[in-house]
Amino acid sequence: MKTRTAPIPVAPALGVDLLIFLVAAIAAFVFSQAVSLALASASINQTLEAPPQVLVVVSSVIIPIFFMAMDGINAAGNRLKLPLAGSRKRAQQIYARRIHLGLLALYFNAILVALCWSASAMPVMSKIYLAAVFAIAIYALGQSIPSTKLSFTLSGILFVIVLLATQTFIITKTQSEAEQAGQELRQRLGGGEVPEGEAQ
Repeated sequence: MKTRTAPIPVAPALGVDLLIFLVAAIAAFVFSQAVSLALASASINQTLEAPPQVLVVVSSVIIPIFFMAMDGINAAGNRLKLPLAGSRKRAQQIYARRIHLGLLALYFNAILVALCWSASAMPVMSKIYLAAVFAIAIYALGQSIPSTKLSFTLSGILFVIVLLATQTFIITKTQSEAEQAGQELRQRLGGGEVPEGEAQ
């Protein structure tokens, strides 16, 4: 008597892929807006060597799109290659590797955006090189931990720290620029209110 094998779930696998893509797309939007904000800043834009925003968006979502396409092809062909086709441990390991790679791209963009604000005059290629070096270093740190769960947790924490630090730096610098602009405006208005007789 033949034993029936359990059907390999396709929708959950594609659903997880879609969820990872949506997170990456939101991050891409945030990073793109941060670059746009730097371009709109009067003081930064004078010396800003900004990376193309297309690079920021594409590099954020290219990895989730690749895995989504790969799972779509496997769903139509060999479903045994889908992440959920085997054991739970196998699925966790596959998704952990994918999320680590996705975080690598997000590390890269977070650091790249931070460099746009902190080192606006630095050449674009230098920013990209430094962002890649630091992102790979953080990625390697997460991969060096043998425990998959602990490695994923550490990578997630590091990403949140990098993202929060980047956003905090941008907000602080924006507020500082706004205060400086307001002070300069008050000084100009104050100087214009001095009577001509007293000015002489």
